[in-house]
Parts: sequence; structure tokens; C-alpha cells
Amino acid sequence: MAISEPAVLTRGLTKTFRGRPAVHGLDLEVPRGGVFALLGPNGAGKTTTIKLLLNLLQPSAGEMRVLGLDAVADSVAVRRRVGYQAESQHFYRNTGVGELLSFCRSLYPRWNQERVDRYCRLFELPARARVGGLSKGKQTLLALVLAVGPEPELLLLDEPATGLDPLRRRQVLKLLVEEMSKEGRTIIFSSHQLQDVERIADRVAFLLRGGLILSRPLEQLLAEEKKVRVLFPGPPPAELEKWPGVRRVAREGSRLLISLSGRLDEVLVRLQRYEGAAFDVLDQTLEDIFVEYAGGEESVWEVGEDD
Repeated sequence: MAISEPAVLTRGLTKTFRGRPAVHGLDLEVPRGGVFALLGPNGAGKTTTIKLLLNLLQPSAGEMRVLGLDAVADSVAVRRRVGYQAESQHFYRNTGVGELLSFCRSLYPRWNQERVDRYCRLFELPARARVGGLSKGKQTLLALVLAVGPEPELLLLDEPATGLDPLRRRQVLKLLVEEMSKEGRTIIFSSHQLQDVERIADRVAFLLRGGLILSRPLEQLLAEEKKVRVLFPGPPPAELEKWPGVRRVAREGSRLLISLSGRLDEVLVRLQRYEGAAFDVLDQTLEDIFVEYAGGEESVWEVGEDD
């Protein structure tokens, strides 16, 4: 793959179920290396998008390239180079952990047994344990071990912390960043845990009703998306909503709450021209920003099946 070619590129990607679009006209570009987070409420299309990239679902329309390959025509070659952890695990319950790992090892041309053994010790996954006897959290960890074992160039992780307690979740995230990402691998993951996203993601994409509403480096997003609370001594400027960078103006008691996407300095200069106007700048969390873009939809962060 050319050094400048993205890890994932989709154009007009669409998937419909019974006439209803789960993913609609998705234009997504994921740079090589780093950690890319797919965010959105249940039903936004996150899981469907991941399954499409692996050709586990056939697209209704559009194009996909994964690691420089056609994700449909070259799906076998793609899967050899991609690690995948599903949100819900469906293992053969009577299979032993060691048996399952040995079977998966035989399927891949590359397999890092040293890493697999180390992760199994770290996650307390004994080889003799039956998969069906593992807790939901342990099964999540086993799925992660299976995903990283083949030394993938790209990791697709759908809710990788499902069922994990906070300490174990932090341990997993640390491993992903310190080992996988630092080795130059690309990680794409979906998550309802926005604190986790803010901790490890380099870039985020917001999906809503199957469409992409935003894709931006996380640091840039947090720096540009602000709110300004302002109290004017008289009537507010008639053209306030048309000022550069202003996305929305809402009333908050006697004050106005201005939502900005960039152009903060320019807006502050304009506000300073109004004698007696009092204002303060409010930083936004990642959740604040998503809810703002999603229009305040209810149940944005309910945990459950995505699609």
C-alpha cells in the first residue's frame, strides 16, 4: 500500500435492510496509524459499517477500500491483514481456550504467539478453561487476544470494553495504545465510553442515522467547538446567527448561549464592540459536542446492540 493511501476509504457506502438504510452514502477516510473512534447512538450504523469493511455484509451501493484493497473483491486478502473483535461473542461453549487459540493460529500466515501467551497471562485466561464458563468480560478479553494474535495491520474493534470493569478497561486501552498504535497499526473502534475515547483516540467520526455528520482530529475538535454565554445590555445583534463560526444561538434565561465551530477569536472581537456586554467561554466535552451535533436526540448513549 502506498504510504499516502488511507487505511480505510469509503465513497457513497450504503446498506439497506428491508428498504431502510442502516448506512447511507457514507464517505469515510481513516488515515494510516493512530486510533480512530466511530461514535453515535444505537442504530447509527457503527456496527454495520465495521461489518461492511470486513465483507461480512454486502453493500447495497458504494465503494470500499481497506488497506489499499477492494473490500469486496479482495475480501479474503483483507481479512488476513485485519483483526476483528465483535461486540457480542459467539464461541463454541465447550471449546477450551487453548484449543480455540491453536485453531485460530492455524488460519493465519502470521501469528505472534509470544504476545498471545502474555495477554492470556495478563487477562487470566487459562488454556484449560472452557470458553462457555468464562464471564462476559473474560470472553471480551479472549476476543481481543484473537484479534491481535495475527499481527494485523488494522484492528476493527466493536465496543472493545464490553463487560469490563473500570480497571480492566483501562488496562486494555493502555495496551492498545502503547503496543498496537505505537507499532504503527491502525485501530478503528466504536464505543459508548466517551471518556475512553477522549483518552486514546486521535480522530473521531460522528455517525447519525447511517450518515457521517463529522470527522475530525480529536484535539482540533475540542479546540474549535466552544460555547459562549453572553448577556447584552440591550437587544442582541440582529445578524448574530450569521456571524462566522456560529452554529446555533439559544436563549438561557436573560443570556444567549452561542454554539461555535471555530472562529472563536473573531467572535470575541465582535462581542467586545458591544459596550456593557458580558460573556464567558465554555469548553465542551466530547459528549457535549456530539449531543450538540446530534440535535439533542434522546437515548444517545444507551448501551446495547448498535444495528
